[in-house]
Amino acid sequence: MTWTDARIAQLTRLWTEGISASGIAEALGDVSRSAVLGKLHRLRLLASRQTPAAPRRYDGPTGVACPSGRMNPPPVPLAARPPEPPRSPWQEAVFAPLPETLARPWLSREPGECAFPVGGDGDALLSCCAGIRPRSAYCPAHHAIVFKVQSPAAVAAEQRRWAEAVERWAA
Repeated sequence: MTWTDARIAQLTRLWTEGISASGIAEALGDVSRSAVLGKLHRLRLLASRQTPAAPRRYDGPTGVACPSGRMNPPPVPLAARPPEPPRSPWQEAVFAPLPETLARPWLSREPGECAFPVGGDGDALLSCCAGIRPRSAYCPAHHAIVFKVQSPAAVAAEQRRWAEAVERWAA
């Protein structure tokens, strides 16, 4: 596959229209998405999009007669993003600070204090800072949230698997 002037012009036009690299590869045919991205990089077009647009698939030429004689309909505009679902109440309750603790920035907590995030974001992330459970990074309340208790059947199955493994190693 060679990059002719016509193919480069089509590549540039499709890219400026907001078509994704995969869509351009489909439209050009006989070229991979990686080849399209490489050519866009060499043409210094990868950073040319001013605002990040949602990638679109190539729907074929618009308003042009198909081989069957029918006209392609114009592309349908992208629908607005659906609203974000409401957060469930249990998530809100989990990330609330415990009543008997004073949440502090995560990076300023002392050894032996709970590391569970209870608020903030990025550098302002707050942690619980309650006393931790032995051999854990979390207080008992948050340890129970982070680590699911195994059922007795699951514990028994794991013990059987370990016993079988020990027998195989001993043999």
